[in-house]
Amino acid sequence: MEVIAFCNIALIPVRANAAHRAEMVTQLLFGEAYTVLEQVGMWLHIRTLFDDYEGYIDTNQLALMHLSSYQRYYLDKKPQIAKHQLFIEDRQRNCSFLIPQGSTLPFTEENQIRLGKEAFHVPPMELSSRTQKEQLLEAAFSFINAPYLWGGRTIFGIDCSGFVQLVNKMVGISLPRDASKQVFVGQTIENYNDINVGDVAFFDNENGNIVHTGILLDKDTIIHASGKVRIDKFDFQGIFCKERNEYSHHLKTIKRVL
Repeated sequence: MEVIAFCNIALIPVRANAAHRAEMVTQLLFGEAYTVLEQVGMWLHIRTLFDDYEGYIDTNQLALMHLSSYQRYYLDKKPQIAKHQLFIEDRQRNCSFLIPQGSTLPFTEENQIRLGKEAFHVPPMELSSRTQKEQLLEAAFSFINAPYLWGGRTIFGIDCSGFVQLVNKMVGISLPRDASKQVFVGQTIENYNDINVGDVAFFDNENGNIVHTGILLDKDTIIHASGKVRIDKFDFQGIFCKERNEYSHHLKTIKRVL
């Protein structure tokens, strides 16, 4: 029988192996659902249901929900995505806590989330009148100066593919977690002059492996996570780092996912 659960706290670190000292490969944000594949001691081997990513989480962070709830509130109707950080009320524990932007909000009724034994109240969110591209730019710029963190997906630490995935999630576009898989999504842009805002650029190493990604603001600039989320010069060769006065990343291809 399939076991479905969701992240009922601000975030859950997902590790490569069943140990706290193991590499963090990604993070579950509030509301994101996953399936439990097996239990390994005090750890759960999981697969995320939004991007099919596998890893291990602490059993103490498990919050179960019925398969019928997942079908109804995640599949039959599309959850809202938090555009900004929000304080939500945990009605089971009579407290409030902060959830990161990009969190998933599967409302069971107006501004209420009730899944399994959990009950939350979310403050009303304004509907945006901006275009999808305008919303994408707003989401991308909201991460400026966020520190680089391998496996991170929040303003407090984020990696390059996590940044691209989360910004697109915030405007309703689903992408895989890793750049090596993101590169297979969307339409390839062959002509440098055809670049549009929101196109995703991918960069490779000397072996031809995809090792970096970022979002193009136009054909001359890119926003990406490298040391921190930053804006750099971009051209057909790659990313030019002004501080180092050299190219930091070699361009492999450009894809349109928007």
